[in-house]
Order: sequence, then C-alpha cells, then structure tokens
Amino acid sequence: MEIALDRTYRVYRWLLDNLVGHGAAIIMLGSVLLAIFEIIRRYIFGVVYDWGQDAVTYFTVGSIYLYFAVTQARRSHLAVSALMDYIKGRGYLKLVLVVRLIVTAGSLVMYGAIIYYGWSTVIRAQMLERTTQSMVLLIWPFQFILMLGFILMAVTLVFQLYQDYQAVRNKTVFAWAPAEEGLEV
Repeated sequence: MEIALDRTYRVYRWLLDNLVGHGAAIIMLGSVLLAIFEIIRRYIFGVVYDWGQDAVTYFTVGSIYLYFAVTQARRSHLAVSALMDYIKGRGYLKLVLVVRLIVTAGSLVMYGAIIYYGWSTVIRAQMLERTTQSMVLLIWPFQFILMLGFILMAVTLVFQLYQDYQAVRNKTVFAWAPAEEGLEV
C-alpha cells in the first residue's frame, strides 16, 4: 500500500509541478504580454480593447489561483511559525507534529467547505451568464479556476495529512517530499 500511495503522490506532484505550475506560468506570461500590448495600444495609438483590462486582471488572478496548489504541495506557503519554532526549540517535537496534523486536518475541512459552497456560485454564474465589468468576458471560468485550485489543494492536503499522521507515529513517508520547506525569511 505504501508503495502504491508513494507512486500516486509522485505522479500527482509531477502533474502539479509540471502541468499546473507551468500552465499557471504561461497564463501569467500571457496576461503580462497582453498588458504590455494594451499599454502600447493606449499610449501610442490611443485605442484599447474594451475587455483588455478585465482580461489582464482575471487571467493574472486565475494563474495565481492555480499556483496556490503548487505552493501548498511544496509546503512553501506563508506561515507564521515563531510559536512553533519556540516549542520545537524547547524540545517538544511531538507537540509540534500533533499541531501540524491538526492544522492540516483543519485546512482540509476548510477547503472542503469552500469547494462545497463555492461550486454553487460557479454554477449560478454560468446559468445567469454573469460577465466581468467590461460585459464581454464570462466570470464563471475564473470562478471555476478558483475552485480547481481549491480542489487541487484539498487533494494535496489528503497526502500531507497522511504524511503528518505517520510523522506523529514516528514513521516517515514521502521522504522525497519534505514536511517542512525550511525557507528562512
């Protein structure tokens, strides 16, 4: 079972890092290029696309939504860890592991609730054909991307919950995927 779970997580992480991560980067690059193109059109030619600003804004935000899952999988998200570092420094490593397990489980519940209640918003926006401020772009694809980001983060948290649970039991799983990023800011 451990081998199958490890392989599944490796494939999932490969897809997340290579397809979702690079896809988000391509979307971000496209929105930056569109913004530059719109600047040139506005200040040199005096014309703009009505939907240009909306497209730049929503594609930028959409790429960030997708990249949330990559950041979550790498455990390199923003965290305030002063108290946990203090507790770890005092020698209470088991307490730190238990708290991390609780936080991971709580995050999974929160993401599940966001997905559950947010999905109806996507469907409603699609049915009502809601648009962005320019009234050209439909808003539901961007909401769908947000939900996709939360779904991917929830799937990631399932693997991380298992990793944290095994750490509490003094077992190491997914040794190739560190439980802490270790970045110092």
